[in-house]
Amino acid sequence: MTTLTRDRERNRPIDGALFSSGVEEQILLSVHLLGKPTAAQLFRLHEREVGTLRRMQGILRRLSTGPDRMLNVIKPFDIAKPILSLPYVYLDTTKSRRFIEQRFGVPFRRPPEVPSRDWRFLRHDVTMCDELVAFELIAKKLGVPFGYQPLIDAEGKHILPKVEIAHNGLTHQLRPQPDKILLVGGTHIFLEHDCGHETIECGNIIRDATIGRKQLVYDALFLSDPWRWSQSIVVYVLSSKANSTAKEKRRIKKCLDAMPEMVNSRRLFFVVLSEITAASMMSDVSWYRGDGGLEEPSCWLVNLKN
Repeated sequence: MTTLTRDRERNRPIDGALFSSGVEEQILLSVHLLGKPTAAQLFRLHEREVGTLRRMQGILRRLSTGPDRMLNVIKPFDIAKPILSLPYVYLDTTKSRRFIEQRFGVPFRRPPEVPSRDWRFLRHDVTMCDELVAFELIAKKLGVPFGYQPLIDAEGKHILPKVEIAHNGLTHQLRPQPDKILLVGGTHIFLEHDCGHETIECGNIIRDATIGRKQLVYDALFLSDPWRWSQSIVVYVLSSKANSTAKEKRRIKKCLDAMPEMVNSRRLFFVVLSEITAASMMSDVSWYRGDGGLEEPSCWLVNLKN
């Protein structure tokens, strides 16, 4: 597996005429790794280099306009609340991915099509960027190695294999499909962002993408190659529209109560988004293990053991 980090060896020359400052190429890399960030999210990640949110907005405006346009930009709208003002969302392009390949050695992968402006479909990915930014900032503060691992290789093939799942007397071939894979202190974190309305029980294991079904697939993946996946956990980050910690924790209790008994609960964790985005250290976050215990994953404690 190739891990995409910000400390990748830069061994190829580039044409510096595209950029007026080094921070712009770092912003392009952040857009690529995060997926669908807003200006405010990118500013949190690069506040020290950029200085002000207005300057970040100016940089993004330059990168998303003109003949040398490197980013796509979309203005979301909420069908239920058409007068609601939502922030611009930025996505990388074929041109920016080619540049990232040349500058950082990240293999080129065909960028996805520009998504719908409908906030119902964008909210999940945009909200997930909040937790990715928070994870990265905390890892940087702790001095814990941090990186992203892709789900698709340079040839467009899935990196994670299909695994066999036995359910109700039948055997199925299913592939794990996490929202993101993080590599933190040598541990693979399979990240799932939950907006609070997903079903928990297995139900139809072929059709329904429930939390219980997802976890059975992860368990089968870990068993398929125990040595390779020995340092792996699954983390569900729960959010609510109201960003209410109390509602998010009630959702965790519901998940713990309804989780299928056959799930391996020791490598399963639940956390709430509001705590992660407000935390300065991972010790500020309550990590609920799948069996109901509270335990901070050891990958975040690497620097504290030295």
